[in-house]
Amino acid sequence: MNSELDLEKEFNGRALKFIEEAVATEKIYVLVQDKMCVQTESLEFTREDDEPLDTIPLWTESYVENAKTWAEDYATLEEMPVSYLIEEFLPEIEEGYCSVGLNWDQDGIGRELPPFHLVQLLVKQVKEGKITEKDLDISEE
Repeated sequence: MNSELDLEKEFNGRALKFIEEAVATEKIYVLVQDKMCVQTESLEFTREDDEPLDTIPLWTESYVENAKTWAEDYATLEEMPVSYLIEEFLPEIEEGYCSVGLNWDQDGIGRELPPFHLVQLLVKQVKEGKITEKDLDISEE
């Protein structure tokens, strides 16, 4: 049980770092294969039919090595401006019923959030300059 809590804390720490670093650097990274963003099955979210949602993992500069290791030679890492992420990309994948993976480790494991929730956290980071682990909790919404 303790190791589960440690993992959750690690996942949350990488997610918080994603939001802080994305706002500070104004860029994130996504894996692309055949001109499409790499997607995988969600470990956290399911559709109404209990099938896993698709998840699009994203990374910030501090974690790009994890992305490269996870992708091996199957995909390339592409930079995306945070303005595009917020205004275009996240609303589009919200409509596609996808979740977003944040700064996953080299095995493709980490925290996932719904796109709209990520937009809210990025905006909060810009406006208030601080988000906490509690802000990541989506069960209260």
